[in-house]
Amino acid sequence: MPSAKLPFFRYLLIDQMLRSKTRTFPSKEELLEACRDKFGVSSISTIEKDLNAMRLDFDAPIVYNRFKGGYEYSDKSYKFLSVNLSSQNMLALGFVESILEEFKCLPIFEEFSDAVDRLLDGLEITKTLGKNQRKLGKFIQIDKSPYYKGSELLGELIGAIAGEQPLEIKYKKFGAEHAKPVVMHPYMLKEYRNMWYVLGYVEQYERVIVFALDRIESMNILNKAYFKPEKALFNEETFFADTVGVTVSKNPPEKVLLLFSTLQGKYIEAQPIHRSQQIIENSEKGCLVELEVVINPELKMQILSYGANVEVLAPATLVEEMGKEIKKMQFIYNKSAT
Repeated sequence: MPSAKLPFFRYLLIDQMLRSKTRTFPSKEELLEACRDKFGVSSISTIEKDLNAMRLDFDAPIVYNRFKGGYEYSDKSYKFLSVNLSSQNMLALGFVESILEEFKCLPIFEEFSDAVDRLLDGLEITKTLGKNQRKLGKFIQIDKSPYYKGSELLGELIGAIAGEQPLEIKYKKFGAEHAKPVVMHPYMLKEYRNMWYVLGYVEQYERVIVFALDRIESMNILNKAYFKPEKALFNEETFFADTVGVTVSKNPPEKVLLLFSTLQGKYIEAQPIHRSQQIIENSEKGCLVELEVVINPELKMQILSYGANVEVLAPATLVEEMGKEIKKMQFIYNKSAT
């Protein structure tokens, strides 16, 4: 941790100890012991400087209680880094808290959850909303993501990406009998439809590849030089620019024309399929949409999900592929009906 940041984090620890209900009136020696364990502080003078800095820079009412032999806040309502928030500010932060609840079940977010709880406690969001407002979680309902295999790897992957550490992963493709080891230099994590993926440069194939976390059987950090993104010509802002989903192709993007029913067109306008989407025409005949994307399995599945509410007009290759898929579906349902 950069040394410039250490004082701030020591202040947070000291504040936590001063507000503790179980271990009240901490002495300088106790503050030093806690800061030594967490930050390697070895001098009592550092603690004295921290206490003075908190008083001067953050108006912390820290006083020494001679009868108790330790420090306390003379104003019990004082909160370190407290800020004045309007009711709208508090509602907005409460809304964020309710969204974060969705992720608390994942191992990687356990530490984040604790940090958010501390922040909200410091801002008195939960307390204020609890007194004056109906709890936000009662009337904001978010579709919960189920726990899935691979989510336990998120923490280690984030650490490897941030620390620029190559990995050896054993990856089992769908349909494969055994997992194969590959050396990957991880660059980015991506979520798509409640599933997580990691992408990075793979030495064996000399290109950037996307891996689904649920198919990674094992993962180890390697002690070797990291192949940086710029060497692989990787740009996180453009890598998925022409893609729906996570299947990236070497094929160039194509103009895709889709004619939606009038009603379905309203939903497509409100929630575009891709950022390249343009509404060419919107009339009684329907909503004509143009996309400029790479044609991949996710795009085809998306189009099929609209059923009879969409017709593919271009390109001709996609029209043919979708027609074949629909005939297969028709055959299955006709067979079931007989």
